Amino acid sequence: MTENRHNAKALLEQARIALQHKDRQSARRFAQMAVGADPDLREAWELMAELSGGSARLSYLERASHLKPNPKISLSDSKSSKDITLVEQSQRGAKTKASTLFWILSGLLLSAILLVALLASLFLPTTQTVSAVDHSSYRQAGDLPKPTLTSTPEPTSTPLPTLTPEPTWTASPEPVVTNTQQPISPVPILENIQAGERWIDVDLTNQRTYAYEGSTLMGTFIVSTGTQYHPTITGQYHIYVKYRYSDMAGPGYYLPDVPFTMYFYQGYSLHGTYWHDNFGVPMSHGCINMKTSEAEWLFYWASIGTLVNIHY
Repeated sequence: MTENRHNAKALLEQARIALQHKDRQSARRFAQMAVGADPDLREAWELMAELSGGSARLSYLERASHLKPNPKISLSDSKSSKDITLVEQSQRGAKTKASTLFWILSGLLLSAILLVALLASLFLPTTQTVSAVDHSSYRQAGDLPKPTLTSTPEPTSTPLPTLTPEPTWTASPEPVVTNTQQPISPVPILENIQAGERWIDVDLTNQRTYAYEGSTLMGTFIVSTGTQYHPTITGQYHIYVKYRYSDMAGPGYYLPDVPFTMYFYQGYSLHGTYWHDNFGVPMSHGCINMKTSEAEWLFYWASIGTLVNIHY
């Protein structure tokens, strides 16, 4: 009986150590072995109840209540208990030594970091920040070269709002004729045109568009205007908005990113064309189709408010 009690005590201690390490499965296994070694060991049944739940817990507590608390321990049991206590003390001592060593190493590492930071602050060059006032004083003293200022001519304002910013463009002093073919028939100069005024003439009969400055011809372009089912309107209009790219859609078509678009009346516009090359033949839904390179020239040559004269 003494040997069984000794084994049960040892197993019970192992169960408690496993429980301290939150290993409930191993603790329960050792407690079951302790109960098997000594069914009269009350502490073993109490630990079984602690590791169990429900009806099993109540059953283990009831069994423990019928046993005597703190049974007498024989000399051999006492020796075993002392051995276990020595093991615990040895383990605790090892943990204490490890903890002490950890804090000593941490302190040494922190001291090394502080020493490196101190040396760096003493020997490394520091970066000086020059404030705006310092820069100003340098400029006044002439230590820094003064930037060369280039004036930019201001665009001429027009009564109509500019919805798309226009890049600066300088016209060539000589007339620009983008097609080698000269106008098919003379274009009458409008009476209300001022000298040097830029305006655009669209000849629907001959599928031609002309760019004028006053009475001087600046460019001639072969175009494609509206078909008989979608004719181009006639009359005099003014460009009211310009888009570098514009999406166009209508019954049966959708054209994204149409380049160099200049609207002069509702949805009617002059614009570049990437979907056909059949210029000189009516092809459009009412707009004036131009070769993209020629539309780009006209886009930067004309401005918001430029007159567009359309006729047969």
